[in-house]
Amino acid sequence: MDRNRLLPIALPAARSANCHNGNSKGKSSFAKRMAVGFIILACLGLLYVPAYHSAQGQFTGLGETPSPVGSLGGTRFMSSVAQLRGWGFNTSRDVGTYIHPENSTIILNPKSICSEAPYLLIVVCSAVSNINARTAIRNTWANKTHLQTQYNSSVKVVFLLGISNNDTLNGNVAEESHLYNDVIQESFHDTYNNLTLKSAMMLKWSLHNCNNTTYLMKTDDDMFVNVPSLIKALKRRVKSNGTLIGSLICNARPITDPRNKWYSPKYMYSERTYPNYLSGTGYVMSIDVADRLYKSALMTPLLHLEDVYITGVCAKRAGVKPVNHYGFSYVPRKLDVCSLRESITAHKINATSMYTAWNKINDPSSVNCLHRSAAEKKAATASRLGRHLGMFIVKSRILNNRCT
Repeated sequence: MDRNRLLPIALPAARSANCHNGNSKGKSSFAKRMAVGFIILACLGLLYVPAYHSAQGQFTGLGETPSPVGSLGGTRFMSSVAQLRGWGFNTSRDVGTYIHPENSTIILNPKSICSEAPYLLIVVCSAVSNINARTAIRNTWANKTHLQTQYNSSVKVVFLLGISNNDTLNGNVAEESHLYNDVIQESFHDTYNNLTLKSAMMLKWSLHNCNNTTYLMKTDDDMFVNVPSLIKALKRRVKSNGTLIGSLICNARPITDPRNKWYSPKYMYSERTYPNYLSGTGYVMSIDVADRLYKSALMTPLLHLEDVYITGVCAKRAGVKPVNHYGFSYVPRKLDVCSLRESITAHKINATSMYTAWNKINDPSSVNCLHRSAAEKKAATASRLGRHLGMFIVKSRILNNRCT
């Protein structure tokens, strides 16, 4: 603050006094003005101190990891809530610093998973503690009997994890890897705000270990994947190169509320809207696109929202256009057999409903979806549209999920 502005204004020159009373009045007026000036200075000083500390509070913690907001409704300084946990203002966002592209950072690596060139490699991003979800996937849509005998193309499924602070959980994962030979574990902390590192690790591992695959799919462990439907969709493509497909999200704006799950601070992304991107619940790319996205990520400052970063920011920089495919959805689907058979992905499927979905889609006595009446198809379409509309309102992060 400019202290010169706080000084009293220069007083006008005193009039020449011809009598004693006039001189007394002049002295009295001067004293009053001086007193008022000091009072104003004191008041401004009192206002200045908290204003100064408030301003300082916005800058002093920029490199610190924020603590969670209290549950009792109390507010804290912006320095403790405006920064993203693990990604403070001064934290390096150079992807290469964390994934070490020239070195092996792997802890657990499946043996010979791509010794024979697969047509499709599916990488399921899973949390260390989610053993039940991985077991359900292994027993349903990723079971080896179907992968090896019933699908017309070679399909490989692996699970990608980081590390936990819990040594017991890490030990359980090592046993799981030995038993199933399908676990990739990398040396980064497995947290929500590190999902971008997980996806960058997926690209690195796939290019180093499975670059003979035609397509790479990224999905999560709460997703049901209709593998035959996916292969059918991929086989319809005229060419594999240049493929990046999934559930397209357009015109999404960064969320500036620090309490929101998808909070994005200005220092991480300053544009008004995100580039068009694919929902991270499930997307597919050709291996040449995987290579382009990986190289782009090594030159692009990290954004913790992995789907926005990989399929939006990096894709735009690499000159790759994400394309919508109706079979993919981030919206929970109704678990009826026809809806499941017509889809490629279904979201928010827990271990119990994973078995339910699998049994329905493989029940030979289930209805023939080809002979559903026009009214049933219309009702099913309306139901899906209604669920999409509801998700728009609830999430408040998407203006339009389909664009050209």
